[in-house]
Amino acid sequence: MSDQGQPSEVDLKEQYENLFPMYKRLCREVIFILRDELKKTRIKNHGFSYRVKTFDSLYNKIVRKNISPDKFSNIHDVAGVRVVCLYRSDLETLNNLISKNFEITSMDTSRTRSEIQFGYMSDHYTVKLSKDCGGKRYDDLKSLECEVQVRTILMDAWASVSHHLAYKKEIDIPSSLRKDFNAVSGLLYAADTHFELFREGIDKSKEQLLTSLESDKFDFGQEINLDSLKAYLRWRFPERDSFSVSTYSDLVTDLSISKYSTIDELDKCISNCEKIAANLEQKELGQIFYSDTGFVRICLMLYDDEYYEGMKRLHWKKNKKLFGLIDGIRPKTEKRHKIT
Repeated sequence: MSDQGQPSEVDLKEQYENLFPMYKRLCREVIFILRDELKKTRIKNHGFSYRVKTFDSLYNKIVRKNISPDKFSNIHDVAGVRVVCLYRSDLETLNNLISKNFEITSMDTSRTRSEIQFGYMSDHYTVKLSKDCGGKRYDDLKSLECEVQVRTILMDAWASVSHHLAYKKEIDIPSSLRKDFNAVSGLLYAADTHFELFREGIDKSKEQLLTSLESDKFDFGQEINLDSLKAYLRWRFPERDSFSVSTYSDLVTDLSISKYSTIDELDKCISNCEKIAANLEQKELGQIFYSDTGFVRICLMLYDDEYYEGMKRLHWKKNKKLFGLIDGIRPKTEKRHKIT
């Protein structure tokens, strides 16, 4: 102990080393709870991370801010968790999850700030584990606090860059550079806003596509893109499996290369070859086997000379049996004329 009765640096370091494993467990517990809660929502998080301040960092803060160092509870950000989400509207959902699952001792968010923020700041919470958390796993953690930062990807990018610029307040920045600094912050805010609008537009477009299919008002003359192809194939082949977005994206690319630009052009191909392709599938495998995109590719190989030759060059060695079966059937199908 020091002469004034306050813990010495050595005493504080001993206290820190005893508490470090507990703060680390607290961070992992906070992440576990948030990740589990997010699984129940439509939010796709970009990532979680955590850190426990080093002793040197804590001690420097104690000295710099003249904090009474009798116990670490006087410092509220020893442990820190960061959640990075995709959209600014996700911040509100995460706010609700944090409020529901933790005891919040302080918060600083875009909804609680009364002044214009410096830079493009994230939302900050200081939390403790909920009183509902009990038992040996939690009892020694419940008195500890953890800072939770919630950011969009662009907020995280801003924080990463501005951290290295070392400007903590606007007055720190040379006056000649303040306009540029604020302009970058504004651009990121605008970009986040437009990402949000783009997401809303995509959701609305998908909903309209599905509604039009269900009400038999689907526009078969519309262009082939990822969303229109997925909606069409889900309607056309509800009994077939679908796979990752990449499988649809690859098919969109192949259709574009093969000069199929609208859904009705693809529908004509499938209508001409669907029964033959299904018989081939039964003959080869005895069951519905191909996914929706896989079945379309079989139809394309039966219907389109150039597509068939291209697939045969690429995949002959791996699918000799399938190409042999198709070779025996193709003369019986109506061929698509080459589009120039």
